[in-house]
Amino acid sequence: MRNILTLGLIVMLSTACITEKVIEPRDPKRAAELNAELGLGYMRQGQYKRAMNKLEKALDFDSKNVQALHYKGELHRRLGEADKAGDYFKQALALAPKDQIILNNYGVYLCDIKDYEQAISIFNKSLEDPLYENKARVYENIGLCRLWQGKVNQSESAFQQALALNSNMSTSLLELAKIRFDQGNKQEAYEYYNRYIAIAAHTPASLWLGILIEHGRGAKNTVASYKVKLKGRYPDAKETRLLLKLEKQGKL
Repeated sequence: MRNILTLGLIVMLSTACITEKVIEPRDPKRAAELNAELGLGYMRQGQYKRAMNKLEKALDFDSKNVQALHYKGELHRRLGEADKAGDYFKQALALAPKDQIILNNYGVYLCDIKDYEQAISIFNKSLEDPLYENKARVYENIGLCRLWQGKVNQSESAFQQALALNSNMSTSLLELAKIRFDQGNKQEAYEYYNRYIAIAAHTPASLWLGILIEHGRGAKNTVASYKVKLKGRYPDAKETRLLLKLEKQGKL
């Protein structure tokens, strides 16, 4: 479940227009900024090798470019290189200790390495700014971090805080649907789930939960529809393998 949930931890980075060109160093600081943005754009597209190249160029031009350090930390996090990721995040925060986006992404990194209490402390620090506009995302990340920690009640509270600030936080809706289903509260699970599918695309996890919820409601046609989608769209997902196993056993 953790690998799927990680997708709920969405990195709040700006968009970048990607062009394949050489940035001339006539103005090193500007060249660093442009290469950092190009690196971000490639990272968003999953072109990690190109992203790394651009971010390294950015730091060659300006070793203290905050965003290049930030993005390089995030890139190493995505590559599973925890030590390098932590080093770059710390360098970025040393230069910009109150940057809310860097703080939030560093918190995500700390959750990844299971340093949960430090992660929560960092998230709370990012909430201190009364003018910060994306607090709902931070609360959602707190919810995920607490969930991985096994503190379900605290995760539930954080997800509800996220939804109080923004009713369209899809990960919070899906996770609350899961929590309610596990608690046996099928009606609330169904309500949260319907709010989720009204605003978000299906994932293997959401389709699997839909199968379980609708099976409990006796909605055979909806169950059949979700099964087809799960098998057709995600044939290699663990949820699909579990579905096939339970179907073979006559349990679903």
